[in-house]
Amino acid sequence: MPYRKKVADLMIRLEDYPHIPYWYTLRQAMAIVREAAIKFEGTFEPRSVLVFDEKYHLLGILTLKDIIRGLTPKLLQGPVAKMQAAFDLDSTLSDLEADISGPKIKEASQTAVSEVMSPIKATVDAGDTLAKALFLMVKEDVSRMPVMAEEKVVGIIRLSDLFQEISGFVLSD
Repeated sequence: MPYRKKVADLMIRLEDYPHIPYWYTLRQAMAIVREAAIKFEGTFEPRSVLVFDEKYHLLGILTLKDIIRGLTPKLLQGPVAKMQAAFDLDSTLSDLEADISGPKIKEASQTAVSEVMSPIKATVDAGDTLAKALFLMVKEDVSRMPVMAEEKVVGIIRLSDLFQEISGFVLSD
């Protein structure tokens, strides 16, 4: 018997997933993530937020890693800086430790999310199979993907949800 579930059956609806406008600051995005974690405690833990423009067109995704990268000192961000940091780990860690609890991190938290968000690598349709979503996630090396219906974002599908579904099937008797 063929597997019948579709992406829409496992996705988190857009209304339930944190999303923000591109002009929000990293500080505002952090507050949204923390608020969503409290709101959905026990259901799911948000590890990203979707970023939209004024007309609700999807512009990108802001992951926890993007937020942290945006808050870190500039010396960790460029290729030359990364090479220097690799050779001078003690100095880099010392600078980072000072920044994490100092005024620089508060200043960096005023950066617009549009400056550090990740691009959308792939989307999937609400009516697509779970196999297609899984294939695209592995191919694009992403752990979450926006779900579309009639050219609008209606939700998000996460690799963890697909894993739960697959593992339930594999481990059942």
